[in-house]
Amino acid sequence: MHAGGSAERVSTALRVFGGQLKLFRELASLSREELGRQLGYASHTIKSYELAQRIPEPETVERADDLLGAKGVLRVAIPLLEEVQYPPFFRDLAKLERKCLGRCSYEALVVPGLLQTEDYARAVIESRIPVFTDDEVERLVSGRLDRQSLLTREDRPPVHFVVEQAALERPIGGRKVHQEQMARVLERLRLRNVSLQVMPTDIEEHPSLDGALVLLDMPDPRTLGYVEGHARSQLVSDRKKVAELVDRYAMIRTQALSTRESIQFIEKLAG
Repeated sequence: MHAGGSAERVSTALRVFGGQLKLFRELASLSREELGRQLGYASHTIKSYELAQRIPEPETVERADDLLGAKGVLRVAIPLLEEVQYPPFFRDLAKLERKCLGRCSYEALVVPGLLQTEDYARAVIESRIPVFTDDEVERLVSGRLDRQSLLTREDRPPVHFVVEQAALERPIGGRKVHQEQMARVLERLRLRNVSLQVMPTDIEEHPSLDGALVLLDMPDPRTLGYVEGHARSQLVSDRKKVAELVDRYAMIRTQALSTRESIQFIEKLAG
């Protein structure tokens, strides 16, 4: 599907769901404030759902369906809402992330999405050419922030990052946003299941110079890979190719700073 068609489909899906949510809320004689209170959200969050500016989590849709007596009308939209929450090239990975038992990744250009603040994420997304509409920006920011629940999930899956020094140093969004972003990284690194290593710029070469990669340990059990660059983004399931990505990641971990050295480096950036 071409970009225009995809954007139109996303917009239609969100408008239909938002209209249904508003209809059932009004039939239940509830204000946005009252529904938000019962769901654990502020009224402006309910408003953003109804105006198709933000996509609710599946659990939120299920609870709203029950609270409003929608008899499954809202719940049936969950698969479509999950599908349109992320850019087409990223949807499969986002779905698999929710089920993974562990995650490793290498990022060359920006702070990893799982660690981004809202302001930093918005600055990254708004820098895209051709530009996103305001609604698309809000939807993508929301989706990126929702993914971060992986870090604090009840089973606490281990999550490890290798990030290029230059990606951490670039002041995306301005100095204030950058400092807040470094503080957020340090905050997340206090979680026992989260670790990060910085790849120093003075390392002359390493085996992941051709782009970002992600490794997911799945319950099957199997490991899946995901590679991304300007010209390609691909989910990798072939065992031989995944094994190559695992070897590549193991190598860059040995070349990066230790976790302790990495934290000290980020503390300097955070001021």
